[in-house]
Amino acid sequence: MARSGPQSDFVVVPGFPAPPGGVVEWLTLGDDVKLRTARWILPPHEAHGTVVLINGRTEFIEKYFEVVGELLARRLSVVTFDWRGQGLSTRALPEALKGHVRDFSEFDSDLGAVMTRIVREHGTKPYHGLAHSMGGNVLLRYLHDFPHEFERAVLTAPMLAVKTAPFPLWVARALAGASTATGAGNSFVPGGAAQDPFKTVFETNGVTSDVARFERWLSCIKSEPKLALGAPTFGWLEAAFRSMELVASEEFAQAIETPVLLIGAAHDQLVHPGADLTLIKRIKRGMYVMLKAEHEIMMEKDEIRRAFWACFDPFIGLTNAAYRTAPKAPSTAA
Repeated sequence: MARSGPQSDFVVVPGFPAPPGGVVEWLTLGDDVKLRTARWILPPHEAHGTVVLINGRTEFIEKYFEVVGELLARRLSVVTFDWRGQGLSTRALPEALKGHVRDFSEFDSDLGAVMTRIVREHGTKPYHGLAHSMGGNVLLRYLHDFPHEFERAVLTAPMLAVKTAPFPLWVARALAGASTATGAGNSFVPGGAAQDPFKTVFETNGVTSDVARFERWLSCIKSEPKLALGAPTFGWLEAAFRSMELVASEEFAQAIETPVLLIGAAHDQLVHPGADLTLIKRIKRGMYVMLKAEHEIMMEKDEIRRAFWACFDPFIGLTNAAYRTAPKAPSTAA
């Protein structure tokens, strides 16, 4: 089942409008999960391809409006969505602020449904993946299983090895496994219950050094509290450990055929950039760049974002001439 609607289905805050022409479509998966998707589809003769924009944990469609606009200016159609358990998609637990998943295969199902029912139905080839953090982890799983779907893939600060301070990694791994095995998988990780996303302040946010973009995110969740997500559960953490171990394994990484550009963040407080190098050495057609950025590279200061686009554009084959003329607004009937 699918239900489509105009861009009025977006959450819009003052000074941060949705790019024109967006279409929201709700997908119902077999396990009664409803996914919110959004697409901006350019006429085929104008589009240089389609970017599948895949966000990270806690994120949502509206957070990427600026990025969507920049992709459209490059004459790239865009498809994006809210993962199950976050944004306005179906939450996994009654306590909506808990970030929870039983296994990352559930995220595989989300991305697979978006590719089958949105991208292939509406997008113009070639398809490119642009994924952040947790989204990068899931995209790598997809690239492994469907080696010829994406022409290119760009990952920003992918979730390959999470920082677990104040616990050593082995303690965090054991605690997540034991808690899940003993029926506490739906419980917050230590300290998680005290984390209130609505009380997050810029000075201690740990993901971006750009105050305006931080405030824009905060305005979104305050305008629509259903967008907010708190700390993860033990179940999510255990599932994440399993997926990180899978993706980082030598055999898995060597099977990925798609060219991958991995952009790491030198000041990342959430994931270990060192794991980026290990992965990129194993991928057959991998390229690595490190920017002087916090974790959320696409939400960083202008000079960092300019460096990001300077990496992205040539990697997927764009030149300044390719997007010098702004595209027409996509049709809402797409």
